[in-house]
Amino acid sequence: MKPGYRLIIVDKAGVLVSEFQPTENALAQPETFVAALKQSIEDIEEEEPWGSGGEG
Repeated sequence: MKPGYRLIIVDKAGVLVSEFQPTENALAQPETFVAALKQSIEDIEEEEPWGSGGEG
């Protein structure tokens, strides 16, 4: 892997869901990066909704 920042998303159980390595270009355009990140999170939530694991 290249050196730099990594953004790691885990579910409530601590299981790795996704990993991003933002480019300098993405970091230079925070609004676009955040919008793409929000979309990725929504996609992940649609695939495996939180709370369906029987906790509580």
